[in-house]
Amino acid sequence: WHSGVHDIVLVHGAGSFGHALVLEHKIDEGVHTDEQKLAAAKTHAACAKLTGLLANALLEEGVPAISLPPTLLIVQTNKRIVKFDQKKVLDCLAMGYLPILRGDMVPDTTLGMSVCSGDQIASYLGKKAERIVLGTDVDGVLADWKVVPLITSQNFSEYEKHLGASGSPDVTGGMAGKIKELLAGKVSAYVANARHPERLEALLLGKKTICTQIEF
Repeated sequence: WHSGVHDIVLVHGAGSFGHALVLEHKIDEGVHTDEQKLAAAKTHAACAKLTGLLANALLEEGVPAISLPPTLLIVQTNKRIVKFDQKKVLDCLAMGYLPILRGDMVPDTTLGMSVCSGDQIASYLGKKAERIVLGTDVDGVLADWKVVPLITSQNFSEYEKHLGASGSPDVTGGMAGKIKELLAGKVSAYVANARHPERLEALLLGKKTICTQIEF
């Protein structure tokens, strides 16, 4: 941001703030009862808390970050986005702010409410983006502990077996889920280690670094 690149949208996952609550209250298959509605609201509040922590960290660094709750922007049908008010995101960018979106509970025409993953949001918005960079805690997509340089729809099946559970609750499919969203959305992306922020910066500037490239 401080180098002058301001056309950035930040999308983060729900992490332990959201996934654990979804699993605990069994609302990954729909929200209909009063008890489920309360659980969905608690999950939404937890996700919003995580966004607040991230926004405050950016503000402390002098970045004018603005949170845009997906609950007010997105409608799904059976867990898939069917409506997305992207204009609010683009308007936020045009005014010089950094929009933050997140994985969250959103209205669903068949399930009442459902989980909309940050991965699905990134893939959906990515159709208009110059590039998508996914920050994780590993150096890219790993197979036998080695970084896979390129994954496509043609070779994904060769590597999917290596993308098992991470040990953390994830109702949206973990690394395999991320790649499937990108391939389904037919968008290009890079998966890199966010513990090395210089790598994310390089990719955002169009430079090469250690990562996995995803091409549909």
